[in-house]
Order: sequence, then C-alpha cells, then structure tokens
Amino acid sequence: AVVSTQSTGAQPLVFGKGSIAAAVRQHSPFVEQQVRTPLPCLNPVFAFVWRTKYERSPDLKLVRHLVHTEDGGLLGVDKMEREGVVDEGDPSKPVVILFPGGNEVSVSTKVQTLCASYLDASYGDVFMCNYRGKFKTPLLTAQLTFQNGRFNDVFRVVDHIADLYPDRKILLAADCFGGSCVLDYLLSSSYAPVHERVIGSVAHSVQMNLVETNKGVLTEPGYSMFVKNYNKYMQYVLTHERYGSEGLPEMVREKIGDEFYEQVQKMPMDTPQQGIQFFYYTRALLDNMFDSMEHYEEEVSPNRKLAKASLTRPMVIINSQDDFTAPINSEDIEQFEKEDNLCFWLSPNGGHCSYVKSMKPQVTNYIDELMVDCSNILVDHANSNES
Repeated sequence: AVVSTQSTGAQPLVFGKGSIAAAVRQHSPFVEQQVRTPLPCLNPVFAFVWRTKYERSPDLKLVRHLVHTEDGGLLGVDKMEREGVVDEGDPSKPVVILFPGGNEVSVSTKVQTLCASYLDASYGDVFMCNYRGKFKTPLLTAQLTFQNGRFNDVFRVVDHIADLYPDRKILLAADCFGGSCVLDYLLSSSYAPVHERVIGSVAHSVQMNLVETNKGVLTEPGYSMFVKNYNKYMQYVLTHERYGSEGLPEMVREKIGDEFYEQVQKMPMDTPQQGIQFFYYTRALLDNMFDSMEHYEEEVSPNRKLAKASLTRPMVIINSQDDFTAPINSEDIEQFEKEDNLCFWLSPNGGHCSYVKSMKPQVTNYIDELMVDCSNILVDHANSNES
C-alpha cells in the first residue's frame, strides 16, 4: 500500500540505519518541528502553482559555463551570485552543484531561492546545471539529459567543477529529476566512478518508485496540464529545430527512422494517459535502451537500482507524503532502511517541490532551509569521518 498522507502540523519521519541518518536525527532542529502548511496549499497541485508563480525570486546574477559532453552535447552550468555582493563565503565549505527538476532552469523561482539560501549560509560557490537544450543552451544531440548510464550528465558537470576548484570538496544538491540523476551517479554500479572529492548529496521530491509515480500522475486530475505541457515540449524538441540547433530533426530521424519520427509528430497528448504513453514511447526507442515500459521501470526506477547496488556516498532524500508524483509504498521504506548511506526524510505534507510555509510571498522556503540544514550536517559528517 502507498504510504498515506498525514495532516498538517505533524512531525516528519526519518528513515535509515547508517551514520548519516543518525546524524540528521541528532542534529537537525527540523526533526522536532511540526510541518505547518497553509490550508489552501494542502492541495498539492495548488501548492505547486503557488510556489512556481507567486513566490519571490532573489534575482541572482548568472555567470555561464559551457560544458561539453562525450557524445557532443552541451550543458549550460551557471554560477549563481548576488548582484553587487562580493562574498567568497566559507572556503572550508564545499562547492555546491544543483541538478534541478526537468522543467527548471537558472531563472526559475525554486532554483533561485534554493541557491540564495546556500549563498546566505556561506556556501560561496554555488552552480546550477541547465540540461541539454534548456535556457539558451543549444540542443546539439538527439539525446536529452537522462538519469541513466552514459547519458547522465552529472558525471561531466562534476568533472568540470572539480577542475575549476582543484582543492575543494563538492556537494550535490538536487530535486525531482535531478535527484534521480544524482542517485544514479552515486551508485556503485554507475557508468563511471564517483569523483573522489564528492562528499555526498541532499535532494528532495525524488521519484523513488516509478511504478507508483505513474499511478499517482494518472489519478491526479489537476496534474494533467503539467503532463501534457511537459510532453508537448519533448515532442517539439524531437521534431523541430530550436535554439539554433541546426540538423536536430535530421539527427532524430536518422537515429529512430522515418516511421517512428512521423509517429512522434502525430501522437496525441490530450490526457495524462496519452502523455505517459508518449514519454515512455520516446524514451524507450530514442534511447535505444529499453524495449517496454516495464523494462524502463526496472532499469531506471531508484528503488529498483538500490535493490541492485549501494550508494557510494551519503545521500539525504527529502520527500513529502502528499507528493502525487513521488508516492512510495511500505516495501520501499523497508528497503531504504537497509541502506547505510541513505537518509530518507518523509515530510507529512509539502506537495511536489513546494513546501509552502506562508501565503505571503517569501524569499526563502521551508524546503530551502531544510536542504541547507541537511547539507550542513552532511558536511560535518564528512569532516568527522576524515578526522
């Protein structure tokens, strides 16, 4: 059974048997705090819209780094800075790299408030990864950023930042799709070794069980517009030239064949079911990795990956019980509790990437504050293991 939603005012649950989970339980003040959400935002769809559209953005300055991938792709990695503020932060703290949700870019409110929270906590060097084809980054390959194997762009971004800061540790922050990418990166069975200076990750709103995610998305009427819009974006990317990416449709057509290319152009996406079908249809065939939705779920779903391999670095994952895009079941909890390097934080409410704490426009958010708090604990944990 899927873990049920608690009411507002309840305390979070923290799962995990290892030292990172113990450190979070012992040192985070948020463990003892009740999670209070404004009544309208107990509706997770409303909370998602409110968080995206009505919260204040700190309007950080962006300094662009172009990062090339092995297969000819391009990533836009932005250094996030406060305009006119010269603050190098605490040099003993690691460089932070944020891998966001699939629809987020550097100017998104949720990205800006989280990066600003890290800057305010003396993390002086904070970077944000814009995936292939996102936010003025040309899409030069038929392949999009993907959370599995050699198309997982976390590997290349980490190497780039490590070269820029040869004497600094690296902390990976993430949410949603980015959390899946980071988890894949940190697994011992990953495509390439984890960089030695990566100390771990803190992520939130991660779809840990893709089977339950599909059920949640398909049964939530208010989410249909998000499914439809995201997949229409993918459909457009696959069949049109954009951002000056000359030859992209030809690359796609050559890779997947004329018949499938024409099917992609014509596939309807007027319902969540059609949107999910399109998503898996393109992923399964375009990536040349999977032959069915079940095969995709088996190979890509984080809960299935954790059953086959262990995390090589500590990872704190913060999810909400009312996140209909990331539901989990009791079997998942039992599995997470067996992981030495996983701390799984389950908030009673907060929706998907939302965690609205006030109906008044805020410049920080509950999840931003919690992410930074858990990051501080992870840094102290890493330092104590070295000493």
